[in-house]
Amino acid sequence: MQVRAQFESHVLALLRHRPAVDVQAARALEMLCQQQLDAETLPSWRTFWSLGTHFFEGLRLAPNRSFDEREASAASQVLSGLQLRAQYGGEHNPMEDTLQVINHLLFLEQADVISQRLVGILNDWSESPDDELPTEAQLDVQSMAQLAQDVQLTAVQQVADSLAVQLARLRAKRVVEDIKISLSGAQEVSRLLQHFAVGSVREAQPQVLAALKGE
Repeated sequence: MQVRAQFESHVLALLRHRPAVDVQAARALEMLCQQQLDAETLPSWRTFWSLGTHFFEGLRLAPNRSFDEREASAASQVLSGLQLRAQYGGEHNPMEDTLQVINHLLFLEQADVISQRLVGILNDWSESPDDELPTEAQLDVQSMAQLAQDVQLTAVQQVADSLAVQLARLRAKRVVEDIKISLSGAQEVSRLLQHFAVGSVREAQPQVLAALKGE
């Protein structure tokens, strides 16, 4: 009960401060999720706690961003999972289906925000290539790769990992055509997420991956 009260208190603080991010609350929730992850043994619940950890870490690392409605919904999904965990009796409990729904929503609600923001950042950069790439873009790509790994969405993870490497190269040498390729990579992530949202897992387009890798 004490852990649940701590979660509820900090999530409430986050929601009260919207659209600003309460960094102290985000950090506390990140640590709470990490503690639960470290103690967890069941695979689906490890996925849940890992998704929660990455979500609150993302808020903490980019506190100047607006905390929008989908992210508020993601925070609520964490509370729903916490309440479900208190009732969970075993690996084959019927509540497993409910947990899968929560994990699905927790993933999509933060992945959609990240992918749309990333497309916007790279689109703006492609139009003003002489500007520096915002550091938030690299954080977003890394976050996307971590989230995709949590839910074993291999295609998204492949694109995100390749995009992360390409953005690192672009920091050293900006090439307009390569910036456009990066934008295509971010758009490919969005496409894959849209299919995943309706229950269809697609492969990444080979030409997009090849372009990101410079092949």
